[in-house]
Amino acid sequence: MNVKKYACVLLCLLLTGCGNTVSDADHLRAQRYYQYLPVCQKISAGAEITDEQLEMLDSAFQLRRENYEQTMYHIVGDNSYMNPIFYLTDEKLVTLRNYSPMASVLYQHKDEIAMNPILLMRQVLEGDNNPETDYDNYTEQIARTVKSEYKEIIQEEWKSPQTIYTSSTEMLIKSMFQTVYPENAENFQVGHTTDSSGKTDMYYVYLIEFHEDIECYAYYFYIDDNGAVYQAAMDYLLYGGDELAGCVLPDAAFAGNGYKEEKFEILEKILDIPKEKENVGEYNGCELCHSGFSRNYISETDGIIACFEHHDYTLQQKED
Repeated sequence: MNVKKYACVLLCLLLTGCGNTVSDADHLRAQRYYQYLPVCQKISAGAEITDEQLEMLDSAFQLRRENYEQTMYHIVGDNSYMNPIFYLTDEKLVTLRNYSPMASVLYQHKDEIAMNPILLMRQVLEGDNNPETDYDNYTEQIARTVKSEYKEIIQEEWKSPQTIYTSSTEMLIKSMFQTVYPENAENFQVGHTTDSSGKTDMYYVYLIEFHEDIECYAYYFYIDDNGAVYQAAMDYLLYGGDELAGCVLPDAAFAGNGYKEEKFEILEKILDIPKEKENVGEYNGCELCHSGFSRNYISETDGIIACFEHHDYTLQQKED
């Protein structure tokens, strides 16, 4: 029986009442199998998953969810609130928050969390280096390893911006997000920080996307005195949606490659300000540099459970 047909049978058992003749044990098994369906498929690889494995998945989900909830409660309580996070979710037969304890906590408390999602997730993974903090016990089983650092000059198909955007900076940023998020960009909240004199020095947007994995984004945009964007950066953290698979099958938690590649267009386009706007300053002689670093978070139980990346696009004067 293929996955879709089996899922329909499970839905029938769970939701329509046609499972009245099955035992409580069979009903519980069907319920758990449906909740953890993507994880079960990864573990079993076509074979039948055992009741013991389903019990292990359910116990791990409840325990981890409670731990994550307490951890985030501590972190959010210690951080000042900024702009809310915008959430995007895929409509699937079984949604990520059904079988990912991390996604479950993030989604349930999404209206209570108004802070940088990268800072939130990194503190969940790395702790706060305080041995008296309870949630640091969770981080003891996770190793942080640097993958790479890089810096390159982007040469092809990029022109130094000649103009600035005469509308508001917030509208400029939203217009750039429109290319990747056509149905949601208008709803994004663009926040900003100020320097010691009260002048805006950075704009930012926070996003969390639920696909096969949890993908956290924080975008940063820096404006110069002429009103042009001279730096655009992105922090990205992918947290494996199949983390529970690691409880049964070692090193199975880390899933996909994510959707970050399509987001680089936002960072590059915002540095190439629309040509039809008023010309008030030139940036000839600048190079567009792309730099950053990445690291993995490796759990003793789950394998590579998360990956963090930082990308920075900056206009820089050419070196003589």
